[in-house]
Amino acid sequence: MTNEELIAHMKDFAQRCSSISKLHRIGASVRGVPLYVLEISDRPGVEEAEPNFKYIANMHGTEPGGRQLLLTFAEWLCANWKSEARAKRVVQDMHMWLMPTMNPDGYKDKTYENAAGVNLNRDFPDPINSPSMDASRGEQPETRAVMDWVLSRQWVASANMHEGAFVVNYPFDGTASGWDAYNATQDDATFRHVSKVYAKRNPRIRNSTEFKDGITNGAGWYVIYGGMQDWNYVRAGCFEVTLELWDVKMGAPLQTLFNHNLDSMLAYATTTTFGGLRGFVRQRGSSKPLDARITVSGSKFVARTNPRFGNFYRPLAPGNYTVRVAKKDGSAASTHKVTVPESGAGAVLSVTFP
Repeated sequence: MTNEELIAHMKDFAQRCSSISKLHRIGASVRGVPLYVLEISDRPGVEEAEPNFKYIANMHGTEPGGRQLLLTFAEWLCANWKSEARAKRVVQDMHMWLMPTMNPDGYKDKTYENAAGVNLNRDFPDPINSPSMDASRGEQPETRAVMDWVLSRQWVASANMHEGAFVVNYPFDGTASGWDAYNATQDDATFRHVSKVYAKRNPRIRNSTEFKDGITNGAGWYVIYGGMQDWNYVRAGCFEVTLELWDVKMGAPLQTLFNHNLDSMLAYATTTTFGGLRGFVRQRGSSKPLDARITVSGSKFVARTNPRFGNFYRPLAPGNYTVRVAKKDGSAASTHKVTVPESGAGAVLSVTFP
């Protein structure tokens, strides 16, 4: 499928499935090819008290499997959301965003890099080399488009689709020393948990002989700097993993890819958004939504409420936690003991302040 055919297909889908989808242009490639994302929800284009989740594919031009996989996933949701429980939950309870290609120029040229010869997964601000994580404005147009789009709203989680192995890769990707070595985030248990949720439902990843349980810490595999998943986690407050979905680049058969990944894609999305901690922070008496910050003992990661609705989502592995909820201005705070169950149902915490 050419870039022109992909865009035409996305536009056609947004018309055929208009009740649950909206097409958004977020920027353009080096050569001016539009970069589109599909929003899928029962109220597309409307901000709601629901989590945002995203899948991005074809960041590398020679890794095209995710292009077709995301289009097929969208078609499956459109065809099944009224009758299939998992599809219904995705459409009714969250906003699912799908970006089939981040690097259309590289895809056309059959090159790993973009048209300027840049590896887009080395082009993001990095927590080691750029601790502020702010854009330098020297990033490639594809990178800038994704960064601006991501920072335009709040996200709970995401995944980035690649080819070259069978594994789920989680942060951090880099080390201060430059040597390959496990570099855990303070949410390592959660990243391992959600990575296993994906891996164990994909037979090729689950049965990997190279990676235990089909998962790996990025830096423990090989060090990179400027990766998208680390930027998402540190700068955008979004739990992202990298999915290596086929061992041979440009060799993934679509039907097999879809069959192997559908259950994983659904489970990963719902586990990250609903299987951890979620809830509301409101004003006592009036139920007015409050702008608040949520932290968990042992981690510096800060989850935020949507100030318009007061809702929040915080991925967590099953276990017992001490959670601190504080108003943004610091005028009130409270501490809570929370248990996230093994069932995947998640924990719900509703907090009120004067």
